[in-house]
Amino acid sequence: MSELNSQAAAEDRHHRELLARTARGSVEAFNELYTLLYTPLVRFLYRFTQSSALAEEILDDTLMVVWQKAGTFRGDSRALTWVLGIAGRRALKSVRQERHCASPRNCLFPGSTAANELSQLATREALEWALQQLNTEQRLAIEMAYFHGLNCEEIASVLGCPLNTAKTRLHYARRRLRKIFGSAGEPLDFADLDEAMAP
Repeated sequence: MSELNSQAAAEDRHHRELLARTARGSVEAFNELYTLLYTPLVRFLYRFTQSSALAEEILDDTLMVVWQKAGTFRGDSRALTWVLGIAGRRALKSVRQERHCASPRNCLFPGSTAANELSQLATREALEWALQQLNTEQRLAIEMAYFHGLNCEEIASVLGCPLNTAKTRLHYARRRLRKIFGSAGEPLDFADLDEAMAP
C-alpha cells in the first residue's frame, strides 16, 4: 500500500470514528469533523455552485444533515464519500431549483496567479470555461473524479444513481471536454488534468 493510500485509509478511519461519536451525540467529535471536512467541502461546493454564499449555505445544510443522520452511515463507502454525497445532492437540487448561472471566470481558481504562470493560468481558464459547457450532472461527475479522487462506484453513491449511469456521465463529460479542446487545437490529456488544475 502506498504512503498516499495509507494516509487516506488513516484519515477515513478517523472520519469514521468521528461520525460514530457524532451519532452518539458528541458535539466535540462533530466540531472536529466539521474542522477536518470544511475545506474540501467548501471547495467542492464552490467549484460546483460558483457562489461563495450558496456554497456556504449548502455546506451548512450538509453539516446539519451529517449531525442529524450520522448514525445512518453504514460504512460501505469512505466517510468523505458519504458526506460528499449529501453535499452533492444538495448542490444539485439547489442548482436545479435556482438555475444558478454565474460567470465562469475565477470560479474554480480563487486567488492570484504569478506572472510566470500565465501559461498555466490560460490552461486553467480554458478548462474552467470548458467545464461550464457540460451539463450539471456531467460537471459534478468530473469534479468528483478529478478534484476529489472518487471512483465510479463512489460517484454513483454520491449522485444516488446506478453505477452505469455514473460511468456514462463521466464518459460523455470526458468526450465533450476532448471535443471542446480538440476543436480549439489543444488536445486534452486527462492524465494531466490534476496537474493543470493544481493551485
